[in-house]
Amino acid sequence: MIYAISDIHGCLDAFEKRLEQINPELQKEGNRLVLLGDYIDRGPDSYRVLNRVHSLQKQYGDEKIIVLKGNHEAWFEDFLAGRGRDWLAEDDNYNTSGTFLTEEQRAEQDKICSREDKIDYFVRTINANHRELLSWMNKLPCYYETATQIFVHAGVDEEIPEEEMAYCTLATPEYVMTGKYPPAIGKFYKDIIAGHVSAKTAADYAGHSKDRGFQGIFYDGYSHYYIDGSVEHTGNLLCLAYDEEKKKYYELKSDGRLVLIKIP
Repeated sequence: MIYAISDIHGCLDAFEKRLEQINPELQKEGNRLVLLGDYIDRGPDSYRVLNRVHSLQKQYGDEKIIVLKGNHEAWFEDFLAGRGRDWLAEDDNYNTSGTFLTEEQRAEQDKICSREDKIDYFVRTINANHRELLSWMNKLPCYYETATQIFVHAGVDEEIPEEEMAYCTLATPEYVMTGKYPPAIGKFYKDIIAGHVSAKTAADYAGHSKDRGFQGIFYDGYSHYYIDGSVEHTGNLLCLAYDEEKKKYYELKSDGRLVLIKIP
């Protein structure tokens, strides 16, 4: 089985509940967990989620725990490297930055009045506190590919000549893989499993949920599965499960049931 989770967004409790379900399955040979990015921002425990993902991969190895980069990690990386401040727009009142500081350091930054000096303090302190973690985060890949699937945070370039489709992961820039919008819908040569946009947004875009509420994983009926459950708002961290022998996709429910994913 391949399990996939995306867009944890600092919601550690929801992530731990999913791990309680999946951990026994990870003991079995061949089973894998693919994490599709956006571990930080919005929820209360950004640092603890990122650190938990890191420790989980160290525990099981990178062939069993595949960790991909999302746009929030890419923005955070750029911010800490001094390449831009796009990420700050997502960090209201420095709620994410603060989770990477000690209590003493948070008290110290509270004393800083200048916005520029405060930002400089966060950059210097976070880089100093978490060298190993940040080095690992910066090296995260943007996709994971099987014979029939591409797992990616946001998507790949699907507007390419048919004869070049097999090279789409090589030709797609990182910023597209981490930030593609709008969500792609329709037939592609491999299944795309992505997060980034909420499953409900993808369903709305495809015209499947305008007249009724949509919950759960969204499958467009062709090649795309969207698994971002907006956990920071809904409390629901979606989990996809793919049976490699049966070649079928399921949604792992919070009560442990595997429900076959169908066209809405």
